Amino acid sequence: MSQELQEALNLAGDAVTTDSDGTVRLVGSECGDCNKNVFPPTAVCPECMSENLAPIKLSAEGKLYSWSVVHAAPKGWNLPFIAAYVDLPEEVRVFAHIVDVDPDSLEMEMPVVARIAALGTEESGAPFESYAFTPVQKGNS
Repeated sequence: MSQELQEALNLAGDAVTTDSDGTVRLVGSECGDCNKNVFPPTAVCPECMSENLAPIKLSAEGKLYSWSVVHAAPKGWNLPFIAAYVDLPEEVRVFAHIVDVDPDSLEMEMPVVARIAALGTEESGAPFESYAFTPVQKGNS
């Protein structure tokens, strides 16, 4: 694994970063040999098996591909929640929660934007936060 990718993994924690303007972005890997982009970051390209990977900040916005409302989950998860796949412009499909929306209002290819959200509660009672997506508000993009 390159030093640059290891540093990005260490800095990104769970592969999430925030730009100086507050924009939440996921950090993936870009293969220097076949140009495949992947998320989460990895040390080996799943397309060509190369180890020539570098970190890449992925777009903050994508389109909703598919989703399901989940009503049963391990202790600590906020229920129900929306589990979804989001397609990003870099040809990466991300598995994520969709938050702050009525599931009945979701539509295929609906524009969504990355954010940090509380997805549940740790055993200590502290909120568990990670990346999620929410629909882009009309008039904003």
